[in-house]
Amino acid sequence: MSDIALRCHQLAKHFGPTPAVRDVSVTLPRGSILSLLGPSGCGKTTVLRLIAGFEAPDSGWIEIAGRRVAGPEVFVPPEKRRVGMVFQDYALFPHLTVARNVAYGLTRRPEAETRVREVLQLVGLPDKERRHPHQLSGGEQQRVALARALAPSPALMLLDEPFSSLDAAQRVRLRAEVGRILRRAEATAVFVTHDQEEAFGLADVVAVMLAGRIAQADTPRAVYDSPADPAIAAFLGETNLLPGTARGAAAECELGSLPLRIPRFGPVLLLLRRDSLQLRPHPQGHAQVESVEFRGHYHFSTVRLIGSGIELAVRSADGPRPRAGERVRIELREPVTAYLRRPRPENELHPETTPGGTTEPPEGKPPPQR
Repeated sequence: MSDIALRCHQLAKHFGPTPAVRDVSVTLPRGSILSLLGPSGCGKTTVLRLIAGFEAPDSGWIEIAGRRVAGPEVFVPPEKRRVGMVFQDYALFPHLTVARNVAYGLTRRPEAETRVREVLQLVGLPDKERRHPHQLSGGEQQRVALARALAPSPALMLLDEPFSSLDAAQRVRLRAEVGRILRRAEATAVFVTHDQEEAFGLADVVAVMLAGRIAQADTPRAVYDSPADPAIAAFLGETNLLPGTARGAAAECELGSLPLRIPRFGPVLLLLRRDSLQLRPHPQGHAQVESVEFRGHYHFSTVRLIGSGIELAVRSADGPRPRAGERVRIELREPVTAYLRRPRPENELHPETTPGGTTEPPEGKPPPQR
């Protein structure tokens, strides 16, 4: 069996004149979990449907476990792709018991009952096989859907916004459970989400999708620490963008001289993370506190720079609570990322927020294992 569970090459899909997916390439080793992360309408669910076989690509090709399933003159139907699908609404049969729901994708064979018991044990529901879906909690229904998808031992698992219908506490708990289940099953999985915590917490590789393209694909830490361009940084949130001038290892800006992660030269946009900023009361400080919100274990402050009027967001978990109207100095806890600013074409209003090109993980190179 191929060590590469999934390979997508330059996938494109249009719905009428509208491009939904453009030049998407993905390589996913067996046993890895990939998150397609992006805002609504960016094309991530369309990519999942192309992999599942619910849609056919206009161009490009798809291989699952070394077998070509879509491409020029090739289209393998969904039921023959060895893909397990977990839908957003679970799609359980209300009139069937848990055991019969899980067995639905299995061919009639003597070991089917044994396999049902195995996967129900795997998902932590060994005593629920005679229940019906309406007798289960939302989290239990999600685990039944996961068990049904795992039962036929698919080459690839696909999960479409798997936690979106759950409340916040359930999402956190079930996310951890699903991660443990997938890793115990040694499953390879692709899941779609718009929630950054889900993507960073569950995946080995995060692929950020913007406007139908994969703008960046890397480990969760690399994507979080070093967004490839300002558009990705803006989508991920937790960031402020401040203009400055880079002079090698540091950049001059309204906050003074700031150390850079990577040396740059020329006009730049500086990425300042909300939790990397610290506010110190000072009568001649850089900024004035506009508002402060208490959010449990941290304070969320909005400050306005005195010189330019630019507003920055600051999330502080320690130190004294800022007060609205107070003058403060802004200090950094870490070096910052700088993006070179391009000249502004006449027809482009905000070139610094245009997504970058497609970035694909190196061919055949597995992500770091946890």
